[in-house]
Amino acid sequence: MSHPLAGKTTAAIGVMLGLLAVPYASPALAPYRIVRAPWDHTADAETTTPQEKASAPVAPALAHGETALKASTNEATVTNALPDQPAPAALDAQALAKTKGSIAVDDPTGHALDNFYGYLAKTRAKQPGAVTRIMHYGDSVITSDYVSGTMRRKMQADLGDAGHGFLLVANPWEWYFHNDVAHGAGEGWNSSRITGPLTKDGMYGLGGVTFTGNAGASAFFGTSEQSKYGKKVSRFDVYYLETPAGGDVEVRFAGKTERFSTKGEQKVSRIKSFSVPDGEAKLKLNVVSGAPRLFGVALEREEPGVVYDALGANGARVELLGGIDANHWTEQMSLRKPALVVLQYGTNESEAPGLAGNYEQTLTAVVEKIKAAAPNASILIAAPLDRAETTEGGALRTKPVIKKLVNAQKNVAAKTGVAFWNTFEAMGGEGSMAKWAKTGLGGGDLTHPTPQGAEVIGDLFYKALSTGFEAWRSRHPDAAPNR
Repeated sequence: MSHPLAGKTTAAIGVMLGLLAVPYASPALAPYRIVRAPWDHTADAETTTPQEKASAPVAPALAHGETALKASTNEATVTNALPDQPAPAALDAQALAKTKGSIAVDDPTGHALDNFYGYLAKTRAKQPGAVTRIMHYGDSVITSDYVSGTMRRKMQADLGDAGHGFLLVANPWEWYFHNDVAHGAGEGWNSSRITGPLTKDGMYGLGGVTFTGNAGASAFFGTSEQSKYGKKVSRFDVYYLETPAGGDVEVRFAGKTERFSTKGEQKVSRIKSFSVPDGEAKLKLNVVSGAPRLFGVALEREEPGVVYDALGANGARVELLGGIDANHWTEQMSLRKPALVVLQYGTNESEAPGLAGNYEQTLTAVVEKIKAAAPNASILIAAPLDRAETTEGGALRTKPVIKKLVNAQKNVAAKTGVAFWNTFEAMGGEGSMAKWAKTGLGGGDLTHPTPQGAEVIGDLFYKALSTGFEAWRSRHPDAAPNR
């Protein structure tokens, strides 16, 4: 039997390979080579045309010798020396927020939060008296200090604790609650609220509620007795309305007893302050006579830091803020001096099957009213949370009106030049409340978050503002507002 490789085909292949190898035996046969040989370093030069050789640059010949040098010093110039302080790169707020797992604040103008961030810059620098006050208006979520409570804790841990902030005199709603503070009231108080029953003069103070006390009515306010947060106060500010029908109020604090009158010829917003040694403390007030009209008490500290006021009203819609007397609101804002006003509404507006035709107009009017009342404050509209409903087939879906509310609020923010934060998208967008309800972050009503869910939203909001501030500082290292 013959060898399997001894056939005609093998022989033909051998002959062909032999012929292909012949050009590699002599440089003279290089033009006939199929590919360039690894040892052939002259191929490029040999294929260069005479014209290309003539135009090729000729390296100068190096001479032997020395060069006489002039006297010189090592001098820095703008063309060679690095700056003493490297120029900080402008940071991107969207990218920063994303790295923290949140979404950035929308600010098409690039300046909507300038004043707020300017306050924060002074606070971070620990300048004397540099207190950044945030007023967060909203519905039941804020009434129970959801979101706002987390924001207060995180911002104060980062920038300093300047006090718990504003508390209503008594509990006007079952849901009313504040974290990290001691607070209570006895009987004898009557209230009017922006959510009803209304007061004829439209004077509701900072929190949308006005209280009239009968003789013997009492309330107390103090630092936290259980939480590790909210342990210090150095000043109690009593917000009240001076009126012809006012009366006397007795105040007990730090082993002292004082009395002040709320009577006056006209209705004017006032503050009565009571200082205590910085630390744990409590203030108790009692109505002695007349019918004093009080709004609330703010716990403050004489330290640079953040104060976060939770100003929720149960069942509120943004249009109800329009019922506050404009001059009165201006007085209140002038006393409070906010750096940022947050508006977060939409839950109760979503009770309707569709969006009111004048919704954007109504929201715009409220934004403009706040601009007039607090001209030195930045304004931010925070979208409502997702809200789920059950379809006929039993599945859960986002209520269609929620997305319409979010889009309308975003439009108003852009038109009025204020900031916007999309809570709905931060939660996960379409269908997020249904998912949250299954994981313990959303309530059984498919509308409100659980405390754990509120903590998540507060953390996302904090990251959005803090990364926005970081990006702003990279572009405005020396900016600060006029106080």
